[in-house]
Amino acid sequence: MAIQRIEKKNISDAVLEEIKRLIGSGEWGPGSKIPSENELAATMGVSRVSVRSALQRLSSLGLIESRQGGGTFVCEMDGGQYMNMLFPTAVLTGSQRQYLLEFRQVIESEQAYYAARRATEQDLALLKGNYEEMQGLDPASEECYDADVEFHMLLANASKNPLFIQTSHILREAIFENIKEDRAVSGENPTMEDHRRIIQAVEAHDPKAAKQAMWEHLDKIWNWVKKQ
Repeated sequence: MAIQRIEKKNISDAVLEEIKRLIGSGEWGPGSKIPSENELAATMGVSRVSVRSALQRLSSLGLIESRQGGGTFVCEMDGGQYMNMLFPTAVLTGSQRQYLLEFRQVIESEQAYYAARRATEQDLALLKGNYEEMQGLDPASEECYDADVEFHMLLANASKNPLFIQTSHILREAIFENIKEDRAVSGENPTMEDHRRIIQAVEAHDPKAAKQAMWEHLDKIWNWVKKQ
């Protein structure tokens, strides 16, 4: 099964799906070393930036891992990782986007609640650094989408609840696609004010305010989706 060239549209997404196909088919089995960024870019006919973005997202899903001085390898798979392979495509079809947002609204508002109770100074520093980074990014760029997803991952980590953390990482790719579609509707990034409110509530260790701010944030996103 040869690596397929990538059509030049939604390039990073297409690179990601091609690599997932190679892993899911068994062509690249657990423990396999995958080609370098340069090799993948040349073989697929895309830029290194697109390849790097796809690899970073695959790494965050726990599908591949980088070993210092050794390259990048396919991880051993468990049930959660197989969900990462299948879940985004299954969820983000048609009206099922609503179900993802409903699920996120319940889970992430509770994450924010516990983050406000348990966040450390380091957690707050990471959340504030993420906020500052997003302010300097093009709202329509994949870098901004990545930073937006990272905000939600950082909040899950701040909750100190391993089940919230694991669930968020399983959903990471679905959340990325969710954010990208939402941004296409809004045409901008008006969520920054919501992120600021959430961070302020977490810093004030006000669980109810953090929960409410996250609930309203995701409610706003659902209202955008309904306009499509």
